[in-house]
Amino acid sequence: MENYQKRFAAEDLRAFVAALLHYFKVPQKDARIAAEVLIDADLKGIDSHGIAHLPSHRGYIPGLKKGLVNANASIKILRESPTTAALDGDGGLGIVIAKEAMERCMSKAQAYGIGMVTVTNGRHFGAAGYFAEMAAKKGLIGMAMCNVPPVGMAAGGKSKAYGTNPIAFAAPMGTGKLFSLDMATTAVAGGKLEIAQRQGKSIPEGWAVDTEGKISTDPEILQKGGGLLPLGSNMETSSYKGFGLGLMVDILCGILSGAGFGMILPRRELVMGQWFSAWRIDAFTEIATFEEQLNDLAQRIRKIEPVANVDSVFIPGDKEDQFRQNRLIDGIPLDQTTIKLLEELAMESELSMPLAMNI
Repeated sequence: MENYQKRFAAEDLRAFVAALLHYFKVPQKDARIAAEVLIDADLKGIDSHGIAHLPSHRGYIPGLKKGLVNANASIKILRESPTTAALDGDGGLGIVIAKEAMERCMSKAQAYGIGMVTVTNGRHFGAAGYFAEMAAKKGLIGMAMCNVPPVGMAAGGKSKAYGTNPIAFAAPMGTGKLFSLDMATTAVAGGKLEIAQRQGKSIPEGWAVDTEGKISTDPEILQKGGGLLPLGSNMETSSYKGFGLGLMVDILCGILSGAGFGMILPRRELVMGQWFSAWRIDAFTEIATFEEQLNDLAQRIRKIEPVANVDSVFIPGDKEDQFRQNRLIDGIPLDQTTIKLLEELAMESELSMPLAMNI
């Protein structure tokens, strides 16, 4: 059950976010894009990457205030070919720079069958799935990744060696639905601990460890020097696989882009790298055949009998669809800590905090 106090209409929150960002010198167009990406995460139930980050994460308003994020960034093309591009994000809002990077990627894919774009000097870009889904909504296959300074432990080791380093993949199913995978390569995204901290809850065993490598259920363990476990949690349950995937993201987003791998990224400056790819399905097979088989695959999986205490078997993207349908009607739930921080920003900027819904 969701432990929240009030719900707000997505449209109201989207307008509020855009107005706040514009107050902090972000151009209106970019502010609207950023608001769309953040609220999209909340609508899909990805509360770890939505509006709660706006007042608290250095990739957003705190970073704009401190000059860590460039409100008026201008993308620079470092290298380019018909199918590839290497961009410098100029330290701009990651969610805005990433959208433009994927748009360039998609344009190349439409023209030449495939596109690949890297970004150096990037900032936090929210939920990676948004950008992969951009391609899928246009009938393409899309991928998006980002590397960050180390917060994840090396598999079998006592030191942090890589970031949460998410991987997102999305493809069209021909039914108005998408296959949409968005996953951290650590056991969970760091934002999950932030949610637990705001709600005063412990975290499950298997998510994180302390400075001695011992399992911790403390939601503040990252601030105390601890780290997240790799996907798989421990060596016996294949943590080396999650670790390997995280390093793959480091290679594509960090080394290939020129930003640098996680262990040498300047944490204080928030610098990180991004990688995007999109490709046309008809460069490989018939679109109708692809979508028919993907839809068939999804239907077969959804019909699998679930184990005890599980309602049904999902494919990636199903739960997010359910959240979106519910939250468009019932509103986006926010906890009291997030509401308080947003109210403080509203007072500072002399904007009106959206009214909670009566449900």
